[in-house]
Amino acid sequence: MKIFITRYLLLFIFALSGCEISKPRADGADNELVLVSSFEDKDDIQTILSIIFNDTLYTPQPEPYYKIKWVEPENFDDIKSHVNVIIAAIGQDVNNKGAKLVKKILSNEQYKSSIEGDNQLIFSKNVFSRDQNYLIINGPNKEKIIELSKDQGPWLKKQYDDLLIKRQSIHLFEGSTRQKDLEESLLEKYNWKLKIPWGYTVIRDSSEGNFFWMGRDIPYRWLAVKWENGLVFSDSSSVHSYVMDLPSRFFKNIQYSNYLFKIEPVTFKNYGAWKITGLWESIDEAQGGPFISYLFYDEVTERTFFIHSMIFHPGRDKYLLLRQVDIIAHTFETIPLD
Repeated sequence: MKIFITRYLLLFIFALSGCEISKPRADGADNELVLVSSFEDKDDIQTILSIIFNDTLYTPQPEPYYKIKWVEPENFDDIKSHVNVIIAAIGQDVNNKGAKLVKKILSNEQYKSSIEGDNQLIFSKNVFSRDQNYLIINGPNKEKIIELSKDQGPWLKKQYDDLLIKRQSIHLFEGSTRQKDLEESLLEKYNWKLKIPWGYTVIRDSSEGNFFWMGRDIPYRWLAVKWENGLVFSDSSSVHSYVMDLPSRFFKNIQYSNYLFKIEPVTFKNYGAWKITGLWESIDEAQGGPFISYLFYDEVTERTFFIHSMIFHPGRDKYLLLRQVDIIAHTFETIPLD
């Protein structure tokens, strides 16, 4: 698999703006894709993008991980510093504004290889701004681009996911926004720690129950850590039995819904883990939302850990909020017990 990166773009922008560090950081929402294309190509390009960006969060209403904002080619200069810029065209119609923009941007060699060869997806980073993804989609027909998107889509998607995590981590943890005193307190008491952003407060901290729970309101975000000595699971069936009992024991008034409930093996940090996803629901009220949890065994401390994150944001977009709490969960670390 090969992703082509245009030297023309990189050299041209470098010459205009100087060294990389002098560029401003890209603007816009990290889960927003700004699509620059003609109206004629819009639907076909969105079909192509749905192959690359094919994840959906069920809240329970379906919500795409990445949202598309369409911009006409003549307005390209207004959005070229956005975090995720996609310029796309199909065919060589001289009256197609998207095709004219793509031909203007690419070198003759790059343009020819996109129409006649296998260079339909041209990806670069930091072209106009720092922390920016820049993708040009161009080809002779939709079918040719779709064929390549199926092959290269997973790699491309990872570039966008990695940048989202990087930018959101800066937002959450940069500068004085971390609660380092609370982080150190957890480390001293329990031999594990998390990076904790500003705004989170402790809801429950129980050394007797081996349970820690913190949250932030409006919109509501919660993260909890439960740990036990030894290994408490052996397979997916025992994982199911263990985790289904936890919400009522520690959160009292919530439970996991069977609808869209999923258990799958993953790598969490350096651990072989089980990832549990789905929907939580209130036992007492008409409330609920998505959650992500991880169950794994830490050989260093010989303990099983369950890290649970969930949000409540009715009627609003939820993916970015859930991803933020998941990023916090991924800062988890342990140190050997004394």
